[in-house]
Amino acid sequence: MPALPRLSDESPDPAVLEVSMRAVIASKQYPGAKPSQVWTYEGGVPGPLLEANAGDQLMVHFRNELPEATTIHWHGVRVPAKMDGTVLMQTGIEPGQSFEYSFQLKDPGLFWFHPHMRSDIQVEKGLYGAVLVRGPMEPIVDHETVLVLDDVRVNPDGTFPEYLDDESKMMGREGNMLLVNGVAQPQIPMQSGALERLRLVNVANGRFFNLRLEDHSFRVIGTDGGLVETPWDTETLLLAPGERYDVVLIPAGKPGKSLTLWNEPYARGHDSGAAAPVQLASVRLATTSLTGRTLPESFPAIEKLQAPAADIPVALGESFDDKGELVFTINGEVFPNVPVVQVANGSVHTMGVKNESDMDHPFHLHGFFFQRQNGDPPRNKDTIIVKAHESMDLTARFDEPGKWVYHCHILEHAEGGMVGELHVE
Repeated sequence: MPALPRLSDESPDPAVLEVSMRAVIASKQYPGAKPSQVWTYEGGVPGPLLEANAGDQLMVHFRNELPEATTIHWHGVRVPAKMDGTVLMQTGIEPGQSFEYSFQLKDPGLFWFHPHMRSDIQVEKGLYGAVLVRGPMEPIVDHETVLVLDDVRVNPDGTFPEYLDDESKMMGREGNMLLVNGVAQPQIPMQSGALERLRLVNVANGRFFNLRLEDHSFRVIGTDGGLVETPWDTETLLLAPGERYDVVLIPAGKPGKSLTLWNEPYARGHDSGAAAPVQLASVRLATTSLTGRTLPESFPAIEKLQAPAADIPVALGESFDDKGELVFTINGEVFPNVPVVQVANGSVHTMGVKNESDMDHPFHLHGFFFQRQNGDPPRNKDTIIVKAHESMDLTARFDEPGKWVYHCHILEHAEGGMVGELHVE
C-alpha cells in the first residue's frame, strides 16, 4: 500500500511546519475505467499528510489552480474563524489566486482538510488530505499506519457523474469503488505479535464504513478529539463521513498469513443495510513475528465539561420543497434561512440535537469539540452519528469568536440545506 505523500517543510524552525500546496488537476487511473481527470492537492489522491506536534504553527501557502473557486476547511482542527475555510469568514479563492492559512495546532489527534465550497463535487473529485498532530502522551507501538477511507463513483470512460439519482440525493453519494489511501483493495503490512496502530478517517461523501478484521477485534484508544481516558474493544468499528478513530491491535496468525479487512453493511435508514460485506483491503503478516506486546489500558483523564440543560435546539429533518425537490433542514428551514444562534465567547452551551428524519445523520460542529452528555468518561468529538429519530445533548465550550457552522457531514445533505450558523461574540 502506498504511503501518503508529504510536502517539504520550508521553515528552519522545528516548531513551525511551513508548506506550499496547490489545488491542481491531475490524472488518476481507477480499476476498470479509463484515466480520470481528478482534482487534487499537489497531484495526488489523497493529498499530502501534514504531520506536526501539538503546539506547533502550521503555515500553508495555498494556490488555487482549479477552474473554479475553492477554500480549505481544517476539519476538527480548532482554528481562528478566519482560517476555517467557510464562506461565512472567507471569500472563495478564485482560480489563479493564493491564500495563506496559518494557525497553531492546539490538539493532538488525526484531522483532515477539504474544500467548503461545492464540497459534494470537489471532495468527490479528490480534494482531501490528512493532518496528524502528535501529543506528549503517544503510546509506544511497533508500527503506525494512517488509513484514509473513501469511495468514488467512476464511469467506465473515467468521468465522474455529477447528476445525482434519487437514492444519492436521499442517502448521499456512494461510489462503485472503495478506496484506502486512494487504492482499491490494497495490502496493508502488519506483523504477527506486534503492537499495530491504525489512524482512521472517513472522507467519503455519504458512505459509512463499518470495519471488521477477520478473527480480530479493535481496541479503540482515540476518537476525533484525541486519546480517550478508557479504551474499549469492539469487533466492528463504524465510521460516518467526517469521523476519525484511533485503534490498536496485536495481530495473531502464522507469519505470511493474509487477513481480510471487511466493510460490513450498516442499516442507516431508508432500507439500507441489505448489501453484502465487501472486501476493503487485506492485511499481510510479515514473515517474522514478535512477542511480549500488550494493549494499552488507559490514558490521562479528559476534562469533563459542565452539562447545562440543552438551550440550542437543533432538529434535523428531510422534506420536499414547493418544487418537489428533496431538501434537508435544520429547525424546519434550509440554509441560509436557518435562524442564527448567538452565544458569548467563553460560554458553555448544550446543543439538543433531535433527528426527526428516517435516516442517520453525522452531525459536525466547526471550531469546537463537544461531549455527549451522560458519556462517562467523557470523549471529545466534533462529528457524531445521530441515528434516525434519536435525540442527544452535546455540550461545547465556545471559546473562539467568529462565525461558525454546524451541519450534516453527508456532503449532499449539507449542500441540500442541512447547515446551521452559530456566532460567538
